[in-house]
Amino acid sequence: MARFGFIDTDSHVVEPDDLWDKYLDPKFRDDAPITRVGYEDGETGFGFFNNVTIGDCNQPFGSYGVNTVMPNLGEVYDEYARAGFPVSSYIDAMDKTGIDYMVLYPTACLYTNEAPKTRADVAAAYRRAYNDWLSDFCSDSEKRLIGAGALDLRDPEAAADEAIRSVKELGFKAVTINPTRVGPYPLYAPEMDRLWATISDLDVPVGVHCGALNASDTYLYHLYPDLLYAQGISAFIFGNMAAIASFIIGGVLERHPKLRVAHLEAGSGWLVPWLHRLQVGNQAGREDILIPGLTMQPMDYWKRQCFISTEPGDPAIKDVIAGVGDDCVVVATDFSHPEGRQYARAHEDIAGLDGVSDASKQKIVWDNALKLYPLDID
Repeated sequence: MARFGFIDTDSHVVEPDDLWDKYLDPKFRDDAPITRVGYEDGETGFGFFNNVTIGDCNQPFGSYGVNTVMPNLGEVYDEYARAGFPVSSYIDAMDKTGIDYMVLYPTACLYTNEAPKTRADVAAAYRRAYNDWLSDFCSDSEKRLIGAGALDLRDPEAAADEAIRSVKELGFKAVTINPTRVGPYPLYAPEMDRLWATISDLDVPVGVHCGALNASDTYLYHLYPDLLYAQGISAFIFGNMAAIASFIIGGVLERHPKLRVAHLEAGSGWLVPWLHRLQVGNQAGREDILIPGLTMQPMDYWKRQCFISTEPGDPAIKDVIAGVGDDCVVVATDFSHPEGRQYARAHEDIAGLDGVSDASKQKIVWDNALKLYPLDID
């Protein structure tokens, strides 16, 4: 296989502890989060920690204050981690591995807006502060680091305004939401339509990115009260499945046919069976009956407007291509997170995918990402 260009559609920043002191609007400083994220040597080895405190709410649930130790973390990240993952670490990693661009999503800020008691104005201030910091962070990368502006959904009008600011003032090429409901409105509520119309008009995608073990995923803790691993895995899969149902069956994609949606960091093997089940679930297996309020079948909306971002070596990529085609798959390394420690193998993993043609590989590492994100590439 030829060595194609590579756009990493979902990697992560490691926010500094003093972000809130420097960027949060002073009138909200009394409500500032306390965040600590990074890597350190612990009793069990070199591990990752992500601790977010909002008032009396500590996240991630079940792992707050605990280091995640995985094989080779020190070997992969030690130098970058000790420096605090500055811009230079991302550029160095990309240069060494042949990654051309990285789109950056939050780490600590996957959780700062998930405390259920946070007021809407405070939550919006958290997002503005993070987005301002991210803009400054990306500005030193010669356009190789691409920001995704974070939105809080408690106040859809404020979220729409922040989407406009993120794209037009800060230069971001995407916005991101956590699909876990934290406000009064589900994703498909009429009150959310101005937000989706605004994002569509801005010509950037919505990146649906969950944060496992957050304080608002309460149903998971009832399902698996003692199974931390099951809670974490299910948060990503269930969250994305619920978001797909909301966007498609809730009519969001029907009403906003130019809105692009990317479902991130949940693998891909579940996608085609879920879309198929949405299509035939209440139709006794028939595929010729339309869901009320829709003019197309769920798979047709997906093919028109949606993308799945998965690991470069995910063997289920071939099943997605077989089920919905090769125009909707993109890949990501999850660089800076423990799960992303194999980022250096991204090209090799793509090359080694069985049952996937070189033409499809070209699409999933480059062409499709350019359809998803409006990148400024000469």
